Amino acid sequence: MTWRGLHLALGTAGLFLFILQGQYMARVLGVPELPDVQRMLYRSAHLYLMLACAANICAGYFIEPGRYSGFLPRLCSVLLLVSPVLLLVSFFTEVNTATIDRPLLSIALYLLFAAVALLASHALWRRFRPVARD
Repeated sequence: MTWRGLHLALGTAGLFLFILQGQYMARVLGVPELPDVQRMLYRSAHLYLMLACAANICAGYFIEPGRYSGFLPRLCSVLLLVSPVLLLVSFFTEVNTATIDRPLLSIALYLLFAAVALLASHALWRRFRPVARD
């Protein structure tokens, strides 16, 4: 499978899980009836999953077949692909704890930010890099 296919597959599967996660929150966990802080923690974790999946779909959509090489784009792909997995694990393991600390969620969001920041800086560098003159 190509990097493009991986991003599109994971992003699409993640959006399907996002819908299921919303139903799980409403019907099983009873999130609408929870106290404000707990409800906020569940909803934020839920929306972060959607964000990471949307980023993967966008990455998969804009990857041009045959022109995806180099260390940096592949590193960013790995970071983008790992992020929704960590967010899903975080949702089930970190939200319903006595503390507000959520280390997996933090790592996932930092990975997502790093991937986007690296891709943006790489795109700017390619656009405005100095031309070699003889």
